[in-house]
Formats: sequence, structure tokens, C-alpha cells
Amino acid sequence: MTERSAPTGSGGPRLELTGVTKVYGDGTEALAGVGVDVGDGELVGIVGPSGCGKSTLLRIAAGLDSPSSGTVRNTAGRVGYVFQDAALLPWRSVRANVELLMELRGVPRAERRERAERALDLVGLTAFARHRPGALSGGMRMRVSLARTLADDPDALLLDEPFGALDEITRAGLGDELAALLAARPRPAVLVTHSVAEAVFLSSTVLVMSARPGRVVARVEVPFPYPRERSLRATPEFAELVADVTGRLYRGMAEAA
Repeated sequence: MTERSAPTGSGGPRLELTGVTKVYGDGTEALAGVGVDVGDGELVGIVGPSGCGKSTLLRIAAGLDSPSSGTVRNTAGRVGYVFQDAALLPWRSVRANVELLMELRGVPRAERRERAERALDLVGLTAFARHRPGALSGGMRMRVSLARTLADDPDALLLDEPFGALDEITRAGLGDELAALLAARPRPAVLVTHSVAEAVFLSSTVLVMSARPGRVVARVEVPFPYPRERSLRATPEFAELVADVTGRLYRGMAEAA
């Protein structure tokens, strides 16, 4: 990437997808020649119409699915994935769900408890640590899912619309915390979102995808330096960039129609 606005490592991209195409068994072409490269400390936002293959792209990046053609290179290490669905175990408490990934990796009990409590405090759910997921709202369950991934401290983050079910205040707060975490420990991150404003505010680069089969139709470098204050959202420069990305999104949809 050029003109990065976030700190990066000296070794170039740590997570790189090149010419990725995905065709399913029924002939449905989900992705066509998509390229994504992410370095340490970068957050690449991906926006596009529903059904354009954004989630498929994340699954391929995580190694949960295979491309029909193209390559995936990950030199970052362990990947943390926040799904659209919270995917919590209903019989475990909130704290136990947050500890799950660490437990599976053999992290000592005292350490995983401490890290789980920090993550729950981060997402504002300390008071619900002993509750079961069924007692929580949908937005609260997604906050537990995010806490579970953050507590596990992965080397790369893939986030599939993680804030979609949250109210605006909580959404903005978690976005701030995500940016702070990436600044504290630079790592590659990819965020799929339907909110162009959210993508622009959080990302160092925004990729705009066309309708299916998904292609990258625009790559927009975000010029605002980190850390970004919430007041940035009220500036004419921010509004202008959001409008530019939105226009590119609509043009990509029209060209694919």
C-alpha cells in the first residue's frame, strides 16, 4: 500500500490475498480476482453491497474456506475472527465464553480469567460476567463475541460486521477501543462493514467492492492520521471522503448491474 496513515512493520504485507476467485459447486461466482494486502498496524475496511462476497473473502483469509484460484499468504500468525453471529455456547457463562479460545489453547486459568475480565470491562459487560448468553440482548451477545477474540490476543484480526447490532454510542466506543488496541500492538486487521462512515473513520485504506461476483472497484487511502478523535466525524473533510467512497460504491453497483 502507498501513503499509509497508520504505523506499519518493515516487512511489507503480513496478510496478503492475490487474485482470489471463488466459484461454488452450483456455478455461483462469489469473488473474481480480488486482491487485499494488510501490514502491521493497518486496518483495511471493506464495503460493498450485500451478497458481494465480503464474508466469503474473510473466510478465505482466515483459512476457513479455499479459493477456487489465487493465493493467500499469512505471515502474521494466529488469526482472530469475529463473525456476524455471536456463536456463543449457551450453557457457559459470559466469562466462560470469553475464556473459551484461551482455554482451548491451554492458557493458565489465572491468566485467562484476568484477560477475560479486562476484555469484559472493555466492552462494558463486567456486571454480566456470570450471566448466560440467553439472558443478553443480541447486541450484548456480539460484545461478548468481540471480547472473546480480543482476550485471546490474536496476531491478526478479521472482523465481519462486528458492530452492526450495537447502538451508535456503544458502536463508536468499541470502534475507538479497537483503534487503540491496534495502536498499542500493531497487527493487520480487516473490517467488513456496511457503514461507509465507520470504514472511513477506522481504516487506513478502504476497499470498495462491486456486486457479485465481488471485485475491488476502488481503493481509497484514508489521509487522516491516527489517533482519530470522534470530532473528526463532524469535519467537512471527513464528510467529503465519506461521500466520495459512497459514490464509488454506487458506481460499482451500477457497473455490475
